[in-house]
Amino acid sequence: MSNSASRINIISLLMSTAKNVVVTIFMVALVIFLGNGLNLIGWGYIVQMRYYLLMAGMCWMLYGLFFIQYRERQITFKYYSLFLTLWPFSILLTSFLLGGSIADELIQVQVWVYVSTFFMLFYHFKFTENRVMWIIMIVALITVTIQILQQIEPLFAVFGGSPDDTGEVVITGERNGMARFFVGSYQVQMLAMCFCWYKMLKTFKPIWFLLSALMLVSIYLYLTKQILITTLLTLALSFFFVKGRWVRILSYVLLAICGISLAIFWDDLFGEMIRESKDDSFSHAIRFEFIGYIIEYNFANPVKAIFGHGTTIPFFEELRHMLYYPSDIGFFGESIYYGWLWALAYFYVAFRILVTYRNRIPLYIRLYILCSGFISIFIFPYRDRIEMYNWMCVIYIASLYIDKPQEHDEKDNEIGIKEMEIVTNQSEA
Repeated sequence: MSNSASRINIISLLMSTAKNVVVTIFMVALVIFLGNGLNLIGWGYIVQMRYYLLMAGMCWMLYGLFFIQYRERQITFKYYSLFLTLWPFSILLTSFLLGGSIADELIQVQVWVYVSTFFMLFYHFKFTENRVMWIIMIVALITVTIQILQQIEPLFAVFGGSPDDTGEVVITGERNGMARFFVGSYQVQMLAMCFCWYKMLKTFKPIWFLLSALMLVSIYLYLTKQILITTLLTLALSFFFVKGRWVRILSYVLLAICGISLAIFWDDLFGEMIRESKDDSFSHAIRFEFIGYIIEYNFANPVKAIFGHGTTIPFFEELRHMLYYPSDIGFFGESIYYGWLWALAYFYVAFRILVTYRNRIPLYIRLYILCSGFISIFIFPYRDRIEMYNWMCVIYIASLYIDKPQEHDEKDNEIGIKEMEIVTNQSEA
């Protein structure tokens, strides 16, 4: 009898493991799909718009069913996900009234905003924190591998560049003697970095040190000054959030080592970018000039400021003639597209995570909110499908801790991935 029960347990364990592997592989493939194949050159010719529209229809149908099913259940950020899903459709009317194309606007909204429905999909299918972060980590490791290989042979790069008329790869730019490619999403890499860094501060295991180093290399290879500055600032602040006497001592030792290393290699890592930044004062000036222009415009047009303009009106052509690009001014730019309610909703959620629920939510989530928040004046945290998916992962994990603090306590998170998986599996049972 015991042998029979043992065999049943082994079979059940194998089936459960196989299921987890299949789900993880499927989700990794889906995330890569959402990110245009990690920005594979020619992706638009491979995957047509109708595939995204079909996926959007399926996601909205499931979202509606699940939202009704859990309408009386206490789920933090449930209505925020509903806002992200429905609010962009308000620009259909405003865009039409301002001279835009309602058909083009509808397609633009549908092909990316549906990713906000993943919040309820995660909840219905009982995704654990562990599973969500493993998916992020696998995508992040694939991304950094591609980044490193393309730096070795930039002429054969097929990710993150752009093809010219002959089909040859055009390198986006060059800094510090390295080719500049935008592979995948820096937001995904930033979340993975915060997770690995947090684990390293808590356990000081070599694996977390190695993964943290890889994620830092990945972020560095985007060769974007704003991203590097906000990352260094966040990592410096992280040392003051850790708890425990010996952990603090080891953290300060690590801080000193990092500080000395940065001082020694500062010029090699950042010297050329800093010199370029001093020489290229125009790009900085034009951004702040654009911000001032938008502030004045919003006061003169309060209704448009609240509801946004959409993405297809002639007004944007006028902005381009003035060398103004909304993507360069973060939440100010997003407010042009979707209105100030869209931008302010982000800060409302960030405030709740960092202040209201700071004692319930794990440090790596708070670090990510800080890191992405510091840079939001230049780069908004969710502007496309892959960034929206990343943001849904963040608020879903935060909701797990807020709604079930006795089962998802931060102390359980400190003992490592394996122990956390046991806790979450028990909570599902």
